[in-house]
Amino acid sequence: MKGPKTIWKRVADERGATMVTALLFFFCLGTLLSILLLQEQADFWEMRVQHTADIISKGARAAGKWEYVDSFGEEQKMLFATTEEAESFGASIIRGAREEAAILWEMNRPHFDNRGDSASIVHQRGERDSLYRQGVYHVRVTLEREIPLFWDLFDLKIEKVSQSEI
Repeated sequence: MKGPKTIWKRVADERGATMVTALLFFFCLGTLLSILLLQEQADFWEMRVQHTADIISKGARAAGKWEYVDSFGEEQKMLFATTEEAESFGASIIRGAREEAAILWEMNRPHFDNRGDSASIVHQRGERDSLYRQGVYHVRVTLEREIPLFWDLFDLKIEKVSQSEI
């Protein structure tokens, strides 16, 4: 009867090894899933920031654009920052580009202002008038957010730029 006791002991030893292997497998699987979720969260917020920047630049450009025919019969286009500036030129526009961008930012900002996130926007590289004269609207949106991975929080900083020309 020496054979069955030896087999039983060998099976008992293997049960412990199987448990350790299974725990290691589930730990590695959890780690991989957590890293994938972190990457997907970062991609999602990057896409949302770029979409917001595009909406703001294209909306501001459309609102502040004025088309007219000059004295030579050529069609000209101008981009105005404010309604007052447009009125001084005698232009009829919906709103100034800067004014429209501020409205669009306030409409889209609630997407970024939860859980202590920090979102900011810079218009025209610090309000450079030369860009308005060229018919370019440039905007940079920055999002700083903390993303959880395991028991720690990682800082995520996303900066996206969008530029529209008339």
